[in-house]
Amino acid sequence: MLRLYWGLARARPSELAIPAFLVFVGGAFDALTFGLLIPLTHAVAEGGFGFLESSMAFGWLGRLVPAGGDAGFRDRALLIVILGLIVAGRIAVLTTEYVRNVWVAARNERYRVRVGESTFRRVLGFGRQYFNRRSMGELDAEIGWAAAAPELLNLAEGLFQRAIRFLVKLTVMVALSVPLTLVFVLTIPLVLLLLRRVRRFAQAVAEETAGVERKVRREVLDLLYTMPLVKAFSREERAARTHSEILRSAQGLAVRRERSVGLRWPLSEIIILVTMIGVQGAMILVAGDFVPGELGRFAAFLLLLQQSFPDVNGLLAAGVSLSELMPKLDTVATLFSDEGKEVVISGPHQFEGLQREIRVRGLSFSHTPGVPVLQGVDATIPARMVTAIVGASGSGKTTFVDLIARLYECPRGTILMDGRDVHEFSIPSLHRRMALVSQDNWLLNRSLRENLCFGLESSPGDDQLLDLLEGLALEDLLARLPAGLDTEVGDRGVRLSGGQRQRIDIARALLCKPDVMILDEATSALDSVVERRVIETVQERLAGSTVILIAHRLSTVRVADLILVMRDGRIVEGGTWGELLQREGAFFELHRAQFGRTGSPAG
Repeated sequence: MLRLYWGLARARPSELAIPAFLVFVGGAFDALTFGLLIPLTHAVAEGGFGFLESSMAFGWLGRLVPAGGDAGFRDRALLIVILGLIVAGRIAVLTTEYVRNVWVAARNERYRVRVGESTFRRVLGFGRQYFNRRSMGELDAEIGWAAAAPELLNLAEGLFQRAIRFLVKLTVMVALSVPLTLVFVLTIPLVLLLLRRVRRFAQAVAEETAGVERKVRREVLDLLYTMPLVKAFSREERAARTHSEILRSAQGLAVRRERSVGLRWPLSEIIILVTMIGVQGAMILVAGDFVPGELGRFAAFLLLLQQSFPDVNGLLAAGVSLSELMPKLDTVATLFSDEGKEVVISGPHQFEGLQREIRVRGLSFSHTPGVPVLQGVDATIPARMVTAIVGASGSGKTTFVDLIARLYECPRGTILMDGRDVHEFSIPSLHRRMALVSQDNWLLNRSLRENLCFGLESSPGDDQLLDLLEGLALEDLLARLPAGLDTEVGDRGVRLSGGQRQRIDIARALLCKPDVMILDEATSALDSVVERRVIETVQERLAGSTVILIAHRLSTVRVADLILVMRDGRIVEGGTWGELLQREGAFFELHRAQFGRTGSPAG
């Protein structure tokens, strides 16, 4: 897991070495600070610092005070020097730790941003089929969990830092009392046994919590996305109750976690402290008399013990922290596996535009295994002409054009552009020459101008935008917008009518000046008068381009040079309007269902 995030963060070895070096520096000052407790306890036991003259480890302390003079004055001076060194060492430890924390925080923020960028970029590369299967709320939660990646590195570095600190204090403990140090070390396995059960419980709660977080995000986004539906059926109270139930379940999990996990540190400290005091008491009873020096040594040992508790707890807590962190990071890691991502593979060559035709050969496709949407489709779509695709709902029309637009991955050799497999072309170059206006309106919660210019390398001038919108019969809308082109259209264009949203989608596609234009039910919300005006504008601006037109309303496809009829995932007919009516086949049945036996938009 660390290797995965190390790569995503584009980390360098030096970025680990610098904080590790600062940990060693802090450990050295810690060793000085706590090591000076040893001569202090010896001084208490022997009534002075005379022993320093023969001490190999601490003889240098005696050289800090001038020789000669009154012994009592010298002892007092040495005491002040040692206490001063302890304070100075502690200041150095805190300063080093502060510098390290600031440096690590800046580094981890860089890592967090890079991992977040990599995760989001990775998700953007998934095929549309993946998003069709996933709840956007759950996916939003998983993308957000990528920000927890630096916590894994923090955990590893924290273990290293605490291990260094603990070893320093343990060394001083050994110097003070080998028996007490041995007892202290032997109590740690007892605490580990206690934490094993806590760790298993924490992992189970963490997995439940991750599931609840997904559920909360899914529920919130679903409700926000479908607010008109909630309002239409007056389900506000029920929606609020559902959301409250989910939040309360999360609250219950948090309380359950704290109820058990929160006991780990008090219990571990109590176990270690009671054991230490009990052993020291036993040693005094066995000795049979009270030794002041031994009491001073024990007091210093207890001070070190108290100082070491955070380090011991940090080391023992690593498993619990990892258990709580891993469910989220495991989920994020699955985003970087290729399984089930339905990635559409980009080819090596640039698409320079369609010259002759789009040929489809034996194209079959399923969104769900065993449920075919397209079955052996064969068709030829000529370049620089208008080709219409008609058929009943569910016949596969939208999936067919989505495959041509490379929104889904198709089998190799099934879609050819000017005789070349569509897989040979890079997807960005294909999409620069192709525009798709879907039956779903894709508008951002930004200004009208930003929506129109989305996907363009440079923004056209206001005159060009206004001229295009006027050609699409949107002059009335422009007159009502308070800030004109800079008016925000609301989330998914909620401040606009359905017909206005469709025409803005069409305007955005026309601004791309596409070589291939796909209109999928792009005028379904327009009345016949406005639709005719829009179709004329599209024909005028796309003269010489290839247009693929899907419509349920047959009057819309009257302008087509070629009409393809789909039924049950197959193309069953093709020809001009007049040819298909004379044939009296599938198109004739659709025509009769809409216009009756005698009615016809052609007269």
